[in-house]
Amino acid sequence: MSEEPTTQAAGSRKNPQVFTGLLRGVLQYGIYVAFIALCIILSVISKNFLTIANITNVLLQSSVIGVIAVGMTFVIITRGIDVSVGSVVAIGSAIGVALMLFNGLDQYLGIIVMLAVGLVAGVLNGFSVAKLRMPAFIVTLATMQIFRGLTLAISRGRSWYDLPEAYLALSVGSIGPVPALVIISAFIFVLGHILLAKTTFGQKVYAIGGNPEAARVSGVRVERTLLQVFSLAGGLTGIAAVMLTARLTSFWPTMGTGFEFDSIASVVIGGTSLSGGIGSIGGTAVGVLIMGVINNALNLMNVSAFYQQVAKGGIIFVAVLIDTLKVVYGRKR
Repeated sequence: MSEEPTTQAAGSRKNPQVFTGLLRGVLQYGIYVAFIALCIILSVISKNFLTIANITNVLLQSSVIGVIAVGMTFVIITRGIDVSVGSVVAIGSAIGVALMLFNGLDQYLGIIVMLAVGLVAGVLNGFSVAKLRMPAFIVTLATMQIFRGLTLAISRGRSWYDLPEAYLALSVGSIGPVPALVIISAFIFVLGHILLAKTTFGQKVYAIGGNPEAARVSGVRVERTLLQVFSLAGGLTGIAAVMLTARLTSFWPTMGTGFEFDSIASVVIGGTSLSGGIGSIGGTAVGVLIMGVINNALNLMNVSAFYQQVAKGGIIFVAVLIDTLKVVYGRKR
């Protein structure tokens, strides 16, 4: 008489455990399955999707966002956020191109200037967050507006063309069939993975994201590491400015608009938690490719630019929902 209720109770406890285990598996590996399934579906829908030219185009479109997303991964793992990246790309390009075209600056020094602008922007954001204890979202929202305004002031709202040969060479250069910009992006992904997964610095980043106070007690210099993380993100954004300027072979005052949303979405889709302490560069790479494939698919299907914005917003919503489910059901890094 007493065995049947006991058996039923054991079964009722087992079913939720099985469900939770399956959900954890889906949340952990579903991104890779989703990417493969997405590519298969799009190859059936559009005969142009799997062509060499289109794949190369997807990789080119993803290369700039990919470089930014590597830096954003470090920032988000530490529980931070940086919404200024698009404006940093614009101000870096504006200053570098203006100095080259109108002040006779050497083209290679112009590239260094773009990198320096990105680094300075990152240091400014990092100092405000780490030393002044200001919220990362508010700080970078403010600097986003500042840098975008300065871009418009410097350029007076005009676009510039006739860039030096170094940019044109970077734009069309390749090693075999692989464009130079894609190679640069892949190289940065590899370096980012090594830095995050194989070094003491990466361990500190994870520790801060997991519990800043516990990290401080264990000897991690939290403020210093946060400053380094935002500086790293800014430096990578400077590299992205050089890459985008080369890819467009011109400067546009609106360049970089929306990059903050694309990079954050790519990072979160790739498994990095907005709650901090969880994430990987490999996951970010898959997230970047998914965003690139979706953007490419919308263009191939001639979807209106207005509805493309709706689609991107929906993707970010789903990414945040998935991140929330990870927190609720738990997930090991």
